[in-house]
Amino acid sequence: MSERRQYSRDEWIGAGLLIVIVMVVAASCWPSGSDGGSSSDTTDSRELPSRHRDSEPEDPSGGLAVTASRFTEWPFTVSAGVLRCEAGAVTFESPGGPRYAVNGTAKGAGYPEITPIWADDETLGHGLKVNISEVLDKGLSLC
Repeated sequence: MSERRQYSRDEWIGAGLLIVIVMVVAASCWPSGSDGGSSSDTTDSRELPSRHRDSEPEDPSGGLAVTASRFTEWPFTVSAGVLRCEAGAVTFESPGGPRYAVNGTAKGAGYPEITPIWADDETLGHGLKVNISEVLDKGLSLC
């Protein structure tokens, strides 16, 4: 018969710590809620209130309806549209138009460049565009 291996105290402590670490990591990844996070009862993220949206109207398609009057400097040649953020990709959709990429992440995801509706900055001239950062920041707050 073969002999059984005896484990040292340090090996038992190491195994115990490994189990605790695995449990902590698993618990931090587990969905919160009293139902245990069953997939049939999960809530669509569009139904959750966003702390970033203030009192601005939400578009029925899940984006944020925005107008020139809501921004210090409006960077577009259209007066309104829908701003969205999905996985870091910020997009802007003008009425009846396509969804344009506002940032590089959206451009990388295949959305067309926003250049056709991006207004020229008349004070700077030389074809330079109006600063789009305020719209981009608002879009990123929707993520």
